[in-house]
Amino acid sequence: MRKLFSMAEVLEISLERLVHGENIAQDTLEDSDLLSLFNRAQKLSPKQKETVKDFLSAFVLKADLAQKLAQ
Repeated sequence: MRKLFSMAEVLEISLERLVHGENIAQDTLEDSDLLSLFNRAQKLSPKQKETVKDFLSAFVLKADLAQKLAQ
């Protein structure tokens, strides 16, 4: 699996495109700005990626909780 990630990185394409021949993320993600940010985030260091994931997880959790409390 790690070799697939390396190949995708060298080719500067998504893993989905490498494996499936298409960009599943682009087909399912409606917000082009968000997709662009995700693509750029793939080039961050592993530590920076973890920080982005932690931040995004916390933000989504906060939104989910706010929605549940509003019900």
